[in-house]
Amino acid sequence: MGTFVQRLKQRFSKRKSLRWSMVRRLLFGWFFPLFMLIFIFIFFVRVNIYSQVEHTIMTSLDKTAQIMRMQLKDCETASKNASYIPVIAESYADYLASGRQNVFRTEVGNFLKQQYKYNDNCRTAELIMLDEPEERYYAINTTCGGAYRDIEFFYGTAKERLLEVAKDLDTGITLVGLEGRVYMVRNLMNSKFKPYAVLSLELNQVSLMESYEGIWGYTNAAVYWNGKLLMSGREADEEELPEHIAEMLGKQYELYERGDRWGVAHAYRRMNLYGGTLVAAVSIDKRVTHAEMNTLKYLFIILIVFMIPLVVQMMRFFHNKVTVPLGEVIAAANEVREGRLGIQVENKEDNEEFYEMKTSFNHMSSQLKSQFDKIYLEEVALRDARIMALQSQINPHFLNNTLEIINWEARLNGNYKVSGMIEALSTMLGETMNRKEQQFHSIAQEMAYADAYLYIISQRFGSKFQCAKQVDESLYNMQVPRLIVQPIIENAVEHGMDIARQGRLEIRLYKREDGYLCIEVEDNGHLTAEDGKKIDWLLSTDTDVSKEKRVSLGIRNVDQRLKMIYGTDCGLFISGNDKEHTVSTILIKTGMPTEQ
Repeated sequence: MGTFVQRLKQRFSKRKSLRWSMVRRLLFGWFFPLFMLIFIFIFFVRVNIYSQVEHTIMTSLDKTAQIMRMQLKDCETASKNASYIPVIAESYADYLASGRQNVFRTEVGNFLKQQYKYNDNCRTAELIMLDEPEERYYAINTTCGGAYRDIEFFYGTAKERLLEVAKDLDTGITLVGLEGRVYMVRNLMNSKFKPYAVLSLELNQVSLMESYEGIWGYTNAAVYWNGKLLMSGREADEEELPEHIAEMLGKQYELYERGDRWGVAHAYRRMNLYGGTLVAAVSIDKRVTHAEMNTLKYLFIILIVFMIPLVVQMMRFFHNKVTVPLGEVIAAANEVREGRLGIQVENKEDNEEFYEMKTSFNHMSSQLKSQFDKIYLEEVALRDARIMALQSQINPHFLNNTLEIINWEARLNGNYKVSGMIEALSTMLGETMNRKEQQFHSIAQEMAYADAYLYIISQRFGSKFQCAKQVDESLYNMQVPRLIVQPIIENAVEHGMDIARQGRLEIRLYKREDGYLCIEVEDNGHLTAEDGKKIDWLLSTDTDVSKEKRVSLGIRNVDQRLKMIYGTDCGLFISGNDKEHTVSTILIKTGMPTEQ
């Protein structure tokens, strides 16, 4: 199981080829996003075209339906003239009174011809007198295709059907479709609002359907009256309005069906007329209305065709201009790794970047061989230097052992003052040698080193030097960098206090509320403005202190070490206080890990 997991990790962590990484980024970062962008663009354009086509068709259909409404309104007005103009009513009253039928026939015939013979929306007009239903009163509009056969069809087939419809019509108007013919029917009423005649107008379907042919992509049109086919355009349509269309038209004003992929779409328009529902249905040829989609399709194919060669050319360019030069440099680098120093790569690149890269590699390879040869020669000399260094390390140990012998001799002779000074010097020498090579030690060890120095100073100056300490011994186990307190004390002794008169020194060790460890060394020397400038200059990181004294270098070393270890908010800070004394403050950030 472990071996399988390791192999799986190696497989997924294996470095990928630059060439195939470039191919993937080219495909997924450019080709596919561009492909998707073109696809989305065409999709939205397609949706926009469909929306515009639908809007155009429905607008045209709406206007066409309004034209039909106006034509029907014209026929309706013409039919009402038979009631509003009292020619028929007066002639019929005179006929009933005098019995002159010929006069009545002539006057009614002339009235029908005058009103309907030249109406483009009417083929024929027929008047049925309810008292004499067998008598024929009619007019034929020959200019729009009306003929006597229409009259024969009316009296032979349509009359009885229209009389049945007229019984329930009262003063209204209705439309009747019968064997491909359309009639507008209404009753003529007397002064007592009782029907005495029925007027029928056979409508001109060619005139009524003509406006539908102007709709974009028109193939056919049909008009349904109360769900039944009333009239159609070029060819017969379904006899009944499809049930699902009828249901949808009952819920909304209009409907547009996109139809099948390559066939015919359908548009519908509903109108409420004469107490019924008139539905105009238009069949649309999608190949005409959606011809723009073919252009988009060809554009999409052309873009894809042009994108593929571009990808191939970019891959070839990357292979010749990037992969091959990099492969030559990598092969040469492997030779260097195998030990063939100084190897050179042939440089015939025509682009600046790889030309410079190969030039730099050749220079690096030459320099590496030169440096290797130089290092080899220096190793021989370094071996002798190390032997001399080992020998020189004997001297501090010898000095320390010699001090121990002198100390025992002083004790044996009862000279305890000299013995104490030797012990203090030995302590300082031991800390300075740092045999364990430790960077950090405890505060207790640091204070012991400082106490050894203070002991020597007190023996040196006697009563002219006084030192007081305020130390929180609970902090003694904390780890701090080595040799940071003694240089500060030495600086105060050498430069701060006036030891010729009376030197006073106070050492304070405590932990501040903000968590910083604070070590303060206060001397009774006065810090002048000139001293402050000198200290600022000395502690600056840009100062050249190669010519400064050892003591000055000591405080600079302490400050730089603390800042490197704990950060710039820590370090050594020297200032004056309200007693006009000089206070040197060491700030150390507690809680940070330290090297043991």
